[in-house]
Amino acid sequence: MIEHLAINQGRSTARQPVLVPHLLHLVSGHELQDLRQCLARSQVPPDLETKLVKLGRGDLAHRLIEQNCRTIISLLQAAYEGAFKAASPQHCERLLRVLAYVRKDDDAIPDYRLDGFMDDHQEMRVVTRDLDSLLQNFKAWRLRYQVPAMW
Repeated sequence: MIEHLAINQGRSTARQPVLVPHLLHLVSGHELQDLRQCLARSQVPPDLETKLVKLGRGDLAHRLIEQNCRTIISLLQAAYEGAFKAASPQHCERLLRVLAYVRKDDDAIPDYRLDGFMDDHQEMRVVTRDLDSLLQNFKAWRLRYQVPAMW
């Protein structure tokens, strides 16, 4: 999951981790379509909600997955409603795919194992790194347009 890249820094060569997603191909088209339809109806599938609640009670890494999933859910719902326009269809598909991956119990490392969320955490780290500017843009948009409407 983590590949190393040798970087020449003057006289020494240091190895730094480069995060590369490898596992999102395990999500089927049916899983993507089912999740996309639920989110487009402003719903969260019950099994995903149950998993997020469980992750929210876990350690720091589990809580990070849960928080990022909830941000992605909000972003996708706003994009599907047409309210948040900064997310391209490609961005939405990538976010949907990582969310569907986290939803899967029987992914590369089955979630029932003690280390079962390592792969989910890795995939989430890659997508949040790659789409950081989009996620930050969404958070700022949400604070400006959605949060005031709640008061």
